[in-house]
Amino acid sequence: MTDWPEPTFGCTDWTLEASEQLADGFFQLDELRLTHRGYQRESVGPMLREILVRAPAVVVILCDLNRQQVVMVEQFRVGPAMSELDDSPWMLEWVAGICEANESPLATCRREVFEETGLVLDADPQLVFTYYPSPGGSNELVFLYFAPCDLTKVERFRGQTGEYEDLKVHVISVASALEALQTKRVNNAATIIGLQWLHLNMP
Repeated sequence: MTDWPEPTFGCTDWTLEASEQLADGFFQLDELRLTHRGYQRESVGPMLREILVRAPAVVVILCDLNRQQVVMVEQFRVGPAMSELDDSPWMLEWVAGICEANESPLATCRREVFEETGLVLDADPQLVFTYYPSPGGSNELVFLYFAPCDLTKVERFRGQTGEYEDLKVHVISVASALEALQTKRVNNAATIIGLQWLHLNMP
């Protein structure tokens, strides 16, 4: 028994009236004119909204169950570099990446694991769940995977130089990773979500 409600409306209860591409560089930005059904009135809008258009992404929790270790990738991120806070732009994150054209999330998972750590997964990882990291402004959908593996062959430095990647790979105990979460040393959403899941579901 649950009292979690289903959404009142569905995918046919809104109308896209117009769309214009505003930017198409490293990211794509579109301006939408739309209306949707309302709770307090029949129709809401028309309204203008900008949306960051992105392909699906994967995030991978690489975990050595025997050694109780996980992998974190350290890399430069432009978002915190431009933040008003004094946070370092170099962040510790799970292995992650964007799906290429006609590439399944599972294939992306395997490719990103190899590109960012040098590891080849022996078995298919477990899909934990999917989520929208910023539904108010982007269509990006993240596939979170859990991949048990042997971390003894992780490479220390990785990255695709053609994509300006310069990665430092860390093997960290699960206990230390969860302590970092509890002491607020983790400050990016995907890593927080993955560590919380790991805390609840660690085999």
